[in-house]
Amino acid sequence: MAAIHDQKANMRRWVFAFIAVIWSGAALAGEVTVAVASNFLTTAQKIGAAFAEETGHSVTLSNGSTGLLFAQISNGAPFDVFLSADQERPARLLADGRAIDVQSYAVGGLALISREPLAAEDAPAAFAGKTVALADPTVAPYGRAATRAMERLRLDTATFRPALLANVGQVASIFQTGNADFAFVAVAQLNRIDAPQVLLLDGIAPEIIQDAALLSDAEAARAFWDWLARPETAELIVADGYARP
Repeated sequence: MAAIHDQKANMRRWVFAFIAVIWSGAALAGEVTVAVASNFLTTAQKIGAAFAEETGHSVTLSNGSTGLLFAQISNGAPFDVFLSADQERPARLLADGRAIDVQSYAVGGLALISREPLAAEDAPAAFAGKTVALADPTVAPYGRAATRAMERLRLDTATFRPALLANVGQVASIFQTGNADFAFVAVAQLNRIDAPQVLLLDGIAPEIIQDAALLSDAEAARAFWDWLARPETAELIVADGYARP
């Protein structure tokens, strides 16, 4: 009887110890809220999934144009990390004391997609009377890059119908639905877009250096910040169509 009692006591201690380990892990796990520019959403989802699996921390992503997310952060939105599509806004957050640290994490490129063959020198004639989708340059860095590309391509907005969208993700969507003849999209989006014709704008549009801002000193936020700089994360980012800074 004593042996049976000891076995039951040992079993209870083992169960309690196991539960304590489980609760300890749950207590240590945290949540990271990440504001991510729309062009980088798919890649951020992959990074977040790998991070969560390895660390136990959960990741919540909110996407939109860089300008919109910046405005939300400036107005007190409780994000832990900001994955911007430019360098300007993270630098401003750092200067204003809203960010703890800044790092460059990706370099994006711009592409022009269409349904008919297109060469750069033929763009003015090809655009005439057509609908051209681009992100709003006042809030989206990829839209700003698109306006610079149009200047170098000698395109006159009076000769075609510009369709300004809130972010470059919406630009891809409107092209996919057939509501635009041409669209300025991120190079990293090309593997997810059914685009019959693609004109890469290297040398025509400026490269787009994307910086991240650390907004919180919480343990989970710091862990995600360090994860973003890992060589394995860099490989994933490059595989998705970006260059490293």
